[in-house]
Amino acid sequence: MEAFVLVIKAQQFALSAWDMSTSHTNIPFIYYFKNPNSGSVNDFMPSNKLRASFLKVLEEFPILVGHITVGKDGRCLVDVNPHNLNMPEYLESQSTVHFHDLEKAKFSWDALPHAATVGVFCAAGVSGIIKLVNVNIIRLAENSGLVLFVSIPHYVVDGVGYCAFVNRWAELCRWMQHHATENEPPRHDYNFDRSTFGRYMPDNRAPLNSTMSMIYDSPSYFGSLLAWISPETRGNLYVNLDRMKDITGHVFHISATSLGALRKSISRCAPQTQKISDNDILTILISHVISKGMKDDAKDSQGLGYFASVARRATRAFTGKPKEFLTMM
Repeated sequence: MEAFVLVIKAQQFALSAWDMSTSHTNIPFIYYFKNPNSGSVNDFMPSNKLRASFLKVLEEFPILVGHITVGKDGRCLVDVNPHNLNMPEYLESQSTVHFHDLEKAKFSWDALPHAATVGVFCAAGVSGIIKLVNVNIIRLAENSGLVLFVSIPHYVVDGVGYCAFVNRWAELCRWMQHHATENEPPRHDYNFDRSTFGRYMPDNRAPLNSTMSMIYDSPSYFGSLLAWISPETRGNLYVNLDRMKDITGHVFHISATSLGALRKSISRCAPQTQKISDNDILTILISHVISKGMKDDAKDSQGLGYFASVARRATRAFTGKPKEFLTMM
């Protein structure tokens, strides 16, 4: 831990208005790992290697050990202070659920072991402050496998950054477990400075499309209220509003084989120079689910309880009923 602190430098990362448009949500993906030698006392994804590689990848993602603060101009920023690091919430627990149980249930929401860390909304954890990485490692019954929850606030990294973090963690963990006697993999450098985009933008730019213009130009009383309160209070507000609404949770399980097949199919229709990432495919699938859900919701909103109905009407009075949506990952 001391070695980790020594490599972290004091720095600040200003968040943009675009970042703040997703300040209420986390990116909460779930990863399933099946132990091919279930039942044996083998060293399957050892805890010490997972944690050591986690600290190692944080050295390359220092933004994730900072504190969300509000600057003098009212804008949010991530403040990284080596003397006051905001260390991630990193939990490991044991479940009585067997991996076969998850497979039989087709990885449904009800069969999923409960995660002790934060969920969809960017809210404070047990410590009372917002952590910029929340991890819950759940070991399944009889050493049959492992479920990994990784949740990161969307306004700190987008889907591309999230996938880069998890993939790099996996790469370093594999190296520690199988090639620790060899030279350490070359360090990766990532740029978290939002102003970089502006420096490389051309002088002549296309006008914003109607959806983007609406996001920036349309006034929102609810949005103004959320901008005024602290990030922690904002997160708690969303969590409590969520409890009042009629939301049913679902887990959509996508195997590595299916993801590869989708990428191959999409690549046939894309230019040869275009690279299709996992994040691109997941964004497409999520957009499809959201659009179908919006369509179904528009058909019939009857059958709501009194409080759920009031919560829905109050929310739409502040925000309006969307005619378009934009999936941002």
